[in-house]
Amino acid sequence: MSEFLSADFLFRNAILGGLGVALLCSLLGVYLVLRRLVLIGVALPQASAAGVAAVFWLTGHGHGGAEGTHLLALAGSLGATFGALGLLVLGRHSAKSPAEWSVGALFAISSAATILFIALNPKGDIEMAGLLRGELLAITVSDLRALGAVLLGVGSLFFLFRRDLLLTSFDPEFARTIGRDPARYDFLLYVLIGAGIALGVMTAGPLVVFGYLVLPALAALRVAPGLVSAFAISAGVAAFSFLSGFWISYRADLPAGPVCVAVVAACWALASLAMRLRARRAAALLLLAALLPASPGCTSRTSRLAAAAEQRESPLPRGTLPEPLAGRPVAVLPFVNATDQPLRMSEGLLKDAERAVGVDSARPSPSVPELLRERAAIELRRRGFEVLPAEQTPTDGLLLTGTLRRFTNTGTGLLLVRLDLTLVDAQSQQVLWSGAAKRPVPIRSALTLQEILLDAGAPIFADAFGNR
Repeated sequence: MSEFLSADFLFRNAILGGLGVALLCSLLGVYLVLRRLVLIGVALPQASAAGVAAVFWLTGHGHGGAEGTHLLALAGSLGATFGALGLLVLGRHSAKSPAEWSVGALFAISSAATILFIALNPKGDIEMAGLLRGELLAITVSDLRALGAVLLGVGSLFFLFRRDLLLTSFDPEFARTIGRDPARYDFLLYVLIGAGIALGVMTAGPLVVFGYLVLPALAALRVAPGLVSAFAISAGVAAFSFLSGFWISYRADLPAGPVCVAVVAACWALASLAMRLRARRAAALLLLAALLPASPGCTSRTSRLAAAAEQRESPLPRGTLPEPLAGRPVAVLPFVNATDQPLRMSEGLLKDAERAVGVDSARPSPSVPELLRERAAIELRRRGFEVLPAEQTPTDGLLLTGTLRRFTNTGTGLLLVRLDLTLVDAQSQQVLWSGAAKRPVPIRSALTLQEILLDAGAPIFADAFGNR
């Protein structure tokens, strides 16, 4: 690596420029994935490439031409990207047809236009074809300077407006109630995405841009416990995969772009496999521990399952829970569902789980508040509290009550939740502590209620108990 980054290394600009593109795209990609704009991430790089190819054809020069031609090509990339982005955004608001139709048409037209412009340009076909393949070898010092300026600008804007961008992206209704205009911050986000894609295509090609817009974000969202860590993990995956891929391509004499994309795809596959294996084991333990208490003859088995589920979780600090209360037993009362939604598990899942442990009962399928109650007991034990069985109520201990006021899957990989918790003295009925979980929770592409609870259970109580 020291050889790669040395000043006299032939491909030093390619490494630094490609690494900058990978980092920039990995941060933008988290928004694209969470807002389900991945198809736009497919079409825009191709539209940008068509703009570059059109300028090369009109000027009669290639990617390695004069500096003036290079600046015109960058302008063509920006113009084509923002033009296509504007059409797609306007189409999403005005057209009655699905947005995917417009994206597919744009991709097909841009791909055809790019190939035709390359065929018509006898001077720039080799350079442009290399850019489309992701060769990464034509990056100049001016490219690096421009890329550095864009990275600095995008990073600064993301940092300054990070809260507003997240809020307006994933909870626009609440943003309006506190005086934030979602349209304004959507415009800012689209500007950042368009500028990053346009410069990235001009620097590293559409293949690298699209690969790093999607795959690092997908890998990060599979394992990240929160949004802040998702951005950090996405950038880390992008940096590792790009440097590793470039080293492999250099040793094996292969095109750098496709190899780097293959490496980051392998990182995503490994993250998905690890989370799938973990989810299956943990889901079986937690779901069965919640289902079995009402079934006769299963008390000992239930206690073993609950103990096994808790052993999978490491102890945690008590957060905002008062330290003197830890010596008193706690009974977790049934949580109240104030969402006006049934929030019940599927009947088929319940029956399959009961048959797996030899139980056949007629009890109704559990609801989200019931499973959150079970999770609350586990989280209290992790924080050093003695939790009484569900059927016992202490006369001189503590009572934990909960009210679920919001439980909404946004469809963008986030769960909007509001759970109010109160710890009450059983004798005096005095409120000794109160807390609430109200932050959006990443749910890692979960589709069913049980998958959502598996991903969101620990973060919900970490927020309520003050462990974040």
